[in-house]
Amino acid sequence: MGPVIVVLSSWYFAAQVLVAWVFRPQYSFVANVISDLGNTACPPKGSNICSPRYVLFDASIAILGAAMIMGAFLIFSEFSFSKHRRERAAALAGFACMGLGGVGAILVGCVPENINTAHLHTAGTVMAIGLGQLAILILGLVLREIDDWLREFMIVTSLFVLLAGISIAGKHQFGIGAGALERLAQYPESLWLILFGFYISRNHHRNKVIGSRFKFSETRAPRSATFRWALRESAKSVRRPARPQRPEPAGDASDRE
Repeated sequence: MGPVIVVLSSWYFAAQVLVAWVFRPQYSFVANVISDLGNTACPPKGSNICSPRYVLFDASIAILGAAMIMGAFLIFSEFSFSKHRRERAAALAGFACMGLGGVGAILVGCVPENINTAHLHTAGTVMAIGLGQLAILILGLVLREIDDWLREFMIVTSLFVLLAGISIAGKHQFGIGAGALERLAQYPESLWLILFGFYISRNHHRNKVIGSRFKFSETRAPRSATFRWALRESAKSVRRPARPQRPEPAGDASDRE
């Protein structure tokens, strides 16, 4: 999933440039919001915007959302093999939020802004940005097996997204522009997907991971490890704390021999 996430997240940026290239009138990455590129009406009522390549953009967002769901589903199992209870719980919560963020991205692609049936486009935008960035913040605060530079990037960008989200909710643009403010809230998540995809790929290449059962760090997972097992173990770690192992009496091993 690492290379897939990198390609699709990178394509998301490329698709915006290709669609904005023929946008009428000239598209502004500062003034125009991202959803204008997926507007299916040309022009819509009460506006003069026209996006002839809206299909390309809407499909790109929906495919990216599907990659987020599948990536969260598969990558989650690696971190759930951790020996730390808090890290297993964070993997369950963080990648669950990431999967829901992917669902939101699919809604944004399937229900453009000019249709917005039952406010699904708005709800999808909130899910994609809010839950996606919440997932990054949870993983950045708790996961121990990722490098410090990646963890710091996750935490710092989450603060910027929080400030941008509060500004958007309060309808205060501070002279920045609606498009620039929305991108400040959304782009860090897409950049993190690219970085994390590279990070996953590099880690697997260095550890010479082969097959479908593996652990993110140097050591391998037990032979009995499956995704269902990982999900069950992570759920247990959320419901109750891990019990400390009691040391065996010194005489037991000699008695068995």
